[in-house]
Amino acid sequence: MYQKDEIPSTRFDSYSASRHLRVILVLGAICCLSIGAAVGAIISGIAGAKAEDNQLTIKSSAMTPDTLSATFARVARDVEPSVAHIKVFESEALSREGAGSGVIVNSDGFILTNAHVVRRANKIRVKLWDGSETDAKILGIDMQTDLAVIKIETNKALPVARMGDSDKLNVGDWVLAMGSPFGLEQTVTAGIISAKDRVTEAGATPFQQFLQTDAAINPGNSGGPLVNLAGEVIGINTQIATSSGTYNGIGFALPSATAVDVYNQLISDGRVRRGFLGINPQEITPQIARLNKISDGQGVLVRELTTESSPASVAGLMSGDVITSINGVKVKNVRELIRRIAALPVGSIANIEYVRAGERRAAAVKLEERKDEAEDRREDRYPSDPRSPRRSPERKEDPGGVVPKPEGRRTKSGLGLNVKTLTPELAKTMGLEGARGAFVISVEPGSIADENAMTADDLILEINNKSVANQEDYARVTRDLKSGDDVVIKVLRKERGPLRRSWIISFTMP
Repeated sequence: MYQKDEIPSTRFDSYSASRHLRVILVLGAICCLSIGAAVGAIISGIAGAKAEDNQLTIKSSAMTPDTLSATFARVARDVEPSVAHIKVFESEALSREGAGSGVIVNSDGFILTNAHVVRRANKIRVKLWDGSETDAKILGIDMQTDLAVIKIETNKALPVARMGDSDKLNVGDWVLAMGSPFGLEQTVTAGIISAKDRVTEAGATPFQQFLQTDAAINPGNSGGPLVNLAGEVIGINTQIATSSGTYNGIGFALPSATAVDVYNQLISDGRVRRGFLGINPQEITPQIARLNKISDGQGVLVRELTTESSPASVAGLMSGDVITSINGVKVKNVRELIRRIAALPVGSIANIEYVRAGERRAAAVKLEERKDEAEDRREDRYPSDPRSPRRSPERKEDPGGVVPKPEGRRTKSGLGLNVKTLTPELAKTMGLEGARGAFVISVEPGSIADENAMTADDLILEINNKSVANQEDYARVTRDLKSGDDVVIKVLRKERGPLRRSWIISFTMP
């Protein structure tokens, strides 16, 4: 029984195992097929998703008010009523007209505009935003900033623009330009502040440092406001950079900080009074900075004093000094010095820090009033480049044919200069009575002196802060100069007619 039972039992287990194996294999195949199908579907779905992602579709979104557009509209709506269209008649017969813009800044009818809009006017008509027109009179003009104030008489309340702080502007800030380009009144354009403290070439004065903008400005916009998104006037549209006479993407506005100061003086005095130091300034070079031990390389060189009685001269400043600060604030360049001195009240004391031959000093200068526009052409203005004086090839060898042939020994150094002691006879001939120095007879073509525009007829007074009274001094001072040495030379030079002026020339020995 046990054996019988065991035999069938053994047979049954072998059969069951074989059957079980077949079931497992079938199920495994089904699973593999299922997994393969699933993986294929996934891969196909991914591929389909990528293809779908690369296709364009049209979608509809609910429209919402644009915040920036709404701001532009609000600012335009608020400021436009204070923008005036100015018509200018420049002849008795009223046959010649000009046009510009202005902005009402006082409810009594005071309008700020550009000087070039109204300065030649025989008659001025102002058209307001409501279409009404009235005559205007000039209260004051300042050509140095190209600003003017005119006034209209009216019995109605006038909308007034608010003046903002241009000093708080940042490059990239949105602005709107308003005015009447080409006579198209109440035109508004938008842009950004592209740059600050911009200096332009054409007709610029030391008192014009502009806000640059890409808001469209065209003829007729002059005198109109440049406005920030708070609805405040932060500039007066004044110039454009153009090759065609119209908009090229670069416009310039005088900052409100300048406009407010000029306006206040014009309505109180009818003119602008500016402080005057009494120097002819020159930008410093690395050589001048090193010679005077000015580590940051900033400051303004006193090229010469305008007169012996100028405020700077009375306070003890001399040609060759380097001004480093005014009232405790550093001075970086010529334009900044002129502008900051001019902004100080006439009669006030300017505390000047300066360097003389590497020694730091200070002076209290009582400022006088800056001269008028005609005088400004020669005093305290931007200097010419000392490397670009009047020159002609023949002057390198013969200073105008008036200098007698030099007698005795000549000295020629590594600078490429041929010099002679200034004798009393030569001084009289050259209009240099009372002066002492080494007179330049000729300049070697291609020399370092020639490359830096030294010319025959220059009178050398100093080299590297050492006095040069004669030919021997010149030889001694220049004898040991070698490659890499800085050279700073003070000369007296003819500019126009018999007048001689100081120049300071600097270079590094090759």
